[in-house]
Amino acid sequence: MLPLTVWMNYPSFYQGDLFRSLRASGRVDLQVIFAKRLPADRLQLGWDEDLHGYAYRFLDPRHRLSDARRLAWAARRRLHIVNGIWAEPAFTAALITLAAAGSRYAIYSEAPEPHLRRSAIKRALRGGFGRVLAARASGLLPVSHLAADFYRQLGVRQAAIYPFGYFRSRARGQALAAGAKKESACEIVFAGQMIPRKGLDLLLSAVRPLFDEFQGVTLTLIGEGDGLPALRAEVERSGLARRVRFEPSLSPAAIPARLSTADLLVLPSRWDGWGVVVNEAFSVGVPVIVSDQCGAADLIRAGQNGYVFRAGDADDLRNRLRDFLDQQTDWPRWRINAAMMGERVSTEAVSPYLIDCLNHMIGGADEKPVPPWTALSAAQAAD
Repeated sequence: MLPLTVWMNYPSFYQGDLFRSLRASGRVDLQVIFAKRLPADRLQLGWDEDLHGYAYRFLDPRHRLSDARRLAWAARRRLHIVNGIWAEPAFTAALITLAAAGSRYAIYSEAPEPHLRRSAIKRALRGGFGRVLAARASGLLPVSHLAADFYRQLGVRQAAIYPFGYFRSRARGQALAAGAKKESACEIVFAGQMIPRKGLDLLLSAVRPLFDEFQGVTLTLIGEGDGLPALRAEVERSGLARRVRFEPSLSPAAIPARLSTADLLVLPSRWDGWGVVVNEAFSVGVPVIVSDQCGAADLIRAGQNGYVFRAGDADDLRNRLRDFLDQQTDWPRWRINAAMMGERVSTEAVSPYLIDCLNHMIGGADEKPVPPWTALSAAQAAD
């Protein structure tokens, strides 16, 4: 049994799914260390800490750095997965301790958000420091190709990169199936935070001309955030209130059921390290259009389960929406393909892959594992 300690910034519903799948495998002796409790902004989104079904502990909030160093040293003979290098200072301290002890560890990380401004000194320090810690890692678990590209720039060898992401349990959506759709109607849905980074202004701009071309199309915006008042005002000012609806935020447990009644999910973000709502849509057989600056774009197969558009480009988003709307006879096939991808990115499918990756990192397996979401069915390959 693989002795594994996972260092995670705070609890989340989707990581809880993964931890329970790892424990249920019987192949891992799992311990999870959280840096802090769930922050207020996540609680406002309907998250809960979801701590059942696996062993965990929190760092001492009064002495996080020293507690992290102590725990890392005590567990130095175990294999570790550490969430990020710089975002949580206590984890940086843990990584330094593990590196100094010659321990085996993997870094599980998104790419840094490119739009955040950092001083030249901070960039230099983080870059140099990151190179050292990343180079000593047994492997990298990058959250999408965006993170893989970033770590390659830090000098990480391709052989040490094991593609990864964020995932949810099959049980969240398996009892839900996209029902019969009205031929004359198409509901496009966004679900998430209503903030500038999510690109909802682009989505409104892209879809506005399509309302005239496709009479049955409606847009539903689900969520809350600082940008909501401006979005409501724009919809009223543009005379789109009959075609654009607003719904409040839903808890993570309620999202799959709501998405299952839609025809298409759009995630128009200017940047998203991943975008778990894409997994949630696929879990209930709903196709997705997503920007190329979302990590979950890795799951899209153009013309099969969705499309990818250039981030920030409303015209390109409009063209991809039109492509989808023009192919209504193919929507049943798209829904089948979406559901197939949902299966491949369930934690039940991904946890064996992760365990195989960890064993390969430490020399316990000869063949490098292949991510389950990269596989194509025979029917898809023929397309």
